[in-house]
Amino acid sequence: MIKVPMNNITLSTELSEMFCCSIKTITDDLNHTFHTMTSDNLTTNITCNYVLYSNHLEEFSSVFNTLLKPSHNNSCTTISAFVIENENIFQKIESIFLYDGWSNNSDINKFNTATHDTSKAKCTYNNKFYIIKCYDHFYYIYNTESNECLLVVKNEKKAFTMINILLLSPYLSYGDLYAIHGGLVSNGSDNILLTNSSLGGKTTFALLFLENGWKIVTEETTYITKHGQILNYNIRNYFNIRVGTYLEFKDFFMKAGITNDFFLSMSHMNKNELFKIGKKEQMLIYFDVLSKNKVNLSNDNITHTLRVSLDKNKSGIAIEGSNLEEIVDGFLEISFAPTVTLFKSLLKINSIVKEKSKDGLMQIFRTIKSYSVISGFDYRKNFDFLIKEIKLTTLLCFKQKQTKKSR
Repeated sequence: MIKVPMNNITLSTELSEMFCCSIKTITDDLNHTFHTMTSDNLTTNITCNYVLYSNHLEEFSSVFNTLLKPSHNNSCTTISAFVIENENIFQKIESIFLYDGWSNNSDINKFNTATHDTSKAKCTYNNKFYIIKCYDHFYYIYNTESNECLLVVKNEKKAFTMINILLLSPYLSYGDLYAIHGGLVSNGSDNILLTNSSLGGKTTFALLFLENGWKIVTEETTYITKHGQILNYNIRNYFNIRVGTYLEFKDFFMKAGITNDFFLSMSHMNKNELFKIGKKEQMLIYFDVLSKNKVNLSNDNITHTLRVSLDKNKSGIAIEGSNLEEIVDGFLEISFAPTVTLFKSLLKINSIVKEKSKDGLMQIFRTIKSYSVISGFDYRKNFDFLIKEIKLTTLLCFKQKQTKKSR
């Protein structure tokens, strides 16, 4: 697409008009809803005309507020967020995004470098407006003078994820929450965090636990408070399932009514061949298709961490103690990532000392059992061995009860 010429003053004026027009469109909608998220540091007032998202947003804010339990009702900062699904406004923002009157700064440059092709940020010359484009279905615009943000979406269910992330990012900036690249599975009392890099096996192991009667609490990213309590809400509302994983759990998926004929046509390939395909062939499955009921956690803290990885040349499963500092660094990596740094700039937050945050997280994770798990492709037959080796608290309690009875 060709960039449209636009001077700086005209760009800011047009953004201001579009902002006012969008807010009026939302508030004039008789079906709009209102939600609030509050911590000790920040209150976010959310007005939404996005019918597809309103019910989810109500649950999301309820879980958030139950977790954070602010000690007072006078947060230092208030953000007014407006969520809108409107095709005309979306198209208008798309065209404004192409104007050549935009500027940038060091925080934006860091953000764009970190997000690669998935997201791109810009700002006006006077830093009044910031805009973030995510994929092809989401725009986030922030007015630094009024602390208002506009979240504009297409009628796209995947947009839930970006709305969740960008509503939570300011709370990461304040240190109210920490996040890690990893999913959480639970049996109600044991809460196991599955971490590693992309293609490491996190989703595969999450499905392995799901197949064995566990529940998936979060996929891709897990949030905790500075006291270690889990945000019991799945931020990303979909799985990206690769062909090898689909075929490994084929019966499980087909029983859930999830059929992919293209993947099934590759059933003749061996596991090493499928592993090499990696990210090239994958399908999207929405979270609520596989995990229909929310998990009630009797324990709201992480009890175990498993740093999982698959080794195509290995048979069996190797389990050993994990480096606690690696897990903590995983939380700090997201909590001090360029996206969060960008929000610190928007909200004019004084820097939170990283060393202090690390000390606090280290204190929390000292009580958590942490393991490194390296497995071959025969992980399904080794699940019982894995459960036995990581010494689940429920199994220990059961054994203690049995011992007392025998006495």
